[in-house]
Amino acid sequence: MLDDLSDTTQDRPWRGTRPLRLDAVPHLRPLVEASGLADPRELYDELGAQWGEVAPVELEPGVPAWLVMGQRLVYDIMRNEHVFATDPQLWNGHARGGLPRTSGLRPVLTSHQRFSANHADGALRQRLRVPLDDAFEQLSEPLTAAKVRSFCNLLIDRFEDRGRADLMLEYASVIPLLVVADMIGFDPEDGQRLFDLTRRMAAGGTDAADAVHELDRMLGDLVAVRREHPRRDLASSLAAHPNMRDDVEVTHTLLTVAYSGNLTLTAWVAQTLLLTLADARFSGRLHGGRIDLDSAMDEVLWRSTPTIHSLPRFARQDVVLDDKLVAAGDPLVLAIHAANTDPRMDTGDPWDHVGSRAHVSFGTGPHACPAPRTARVIAKIAVETVLRRLEVVLRIPAADVAWERSLWIRQPVSIPVTFPVHADPAAPVEQAGPAG
Repeated sequence: MLDDLSDTTQDRPWRGTRPLRLDAVPHLRPLVEASGLADPRELYDELGAQWGEVAPVELEPGVPAWLVMGQRLVYDIMRNEHVFATDPQLWNGHARGGLPRTSGLRPVLTSHQRFSANHADGALRQRLRVPLDDAFEQLSEPLTAAKVRSFCNLLIDRFEDRGRADLMLEYASVIPLLVVADMIGFDPEDGQRLFDLTRRMAAGGTDAADAVHELDRMLGDLVAVRREHPRRDLASSLAAHPNMRDDVEVTHTLLTVAYSGNLTLTAWVAQTLLLTLADARFSGRLHGGRIDLDSAMDEVLWRSTPTIHSLPRFARQDVVLDDKLVAAGDPLVLAIHAANTDPRMDTGDPWDHVGSRAHVSFGTGPHACPAPRTARVIAKIAVETVLRRLEVVLRIPAADVAWERSLWIRQPVSIPVTFPVHADPAAPVEQAGPAG
């Protein structure tokens, strides 16, 4: 397997007499730059021209990592948990003093064990993954779809008479809050708190670690209640599963669902809406019937995936990748966007992969997304409800859309739109008085 992962390609601009070490590069590009660009491919191409498929980057000042951009290598690393683990306790930075208390990476590079499948490998990962798969399997898809439609229509009702809205602030970011909170077992009020905390955690600010502690407490309280009073929700299913040994494992697993569900669904809905409004060719094919909405949504995953980078993997041992020495404990960030847009996979036809789901936006291997079908149901209904009810037009030039700066998620800051306000046929019509 290691021989397959090692690369001996000779035709690259940079080559050393021995494999490059991460600590040997004095000046590193901040990885957060990628998400803020109109096209992240710009940064990946610059890094690729200098370093090849694996480039040294900076997650925060003083926190280096390897960025893996080639599609083949991304696939191989995702499928090989024996060499590349997800447990952040393996990060070699802990031995060098770890992170300052103000670091936004503390939830990601924590030295404390997190008992969830996405932070575990091998037998532990398998034991924790089965309850998650079973819990999503037990969800009623028709009931979920009905709730999503209800939430979507409720939100549109709030602004449809105004003739203008921010589809990011008022819609795309709210749908996951309502749906994911409901699936977990929260009411809308607690769901708002859940959403705010996951956003603080993802933003990586100085209070990110505090947000994690508050999320653990909040979810732990819910699990305790559901053990006594179970319902048809994820918290109840996980709490009752024989693979779960205590409430801590259930709590940590639910935090994974809350974090991933809120952030990725928001970005997927927002990006699909934005592409429909900003790309005339894309919109024409969709509204003209040449592609269906499912294919359009996969086009978003190919061209501008919501999860721009994966959370780090950590090398269990020294391994050479693309003439770089990845030392034991080095973090590797997989560039999902770069893999999906790898120029070597480009046939020249931008629509060549219509209908294909061979992208890595949902991952692959033992840590693949546990609920891609549920995510698609939610995102598809959210998008089609807007397109069915409103004739929306982007209020600013597409080139002026700003993108949030994030290490992990790619989404617009806002989607300002206008749309015609149609008179209510049931409303009384004022009669004009006599002239004069």
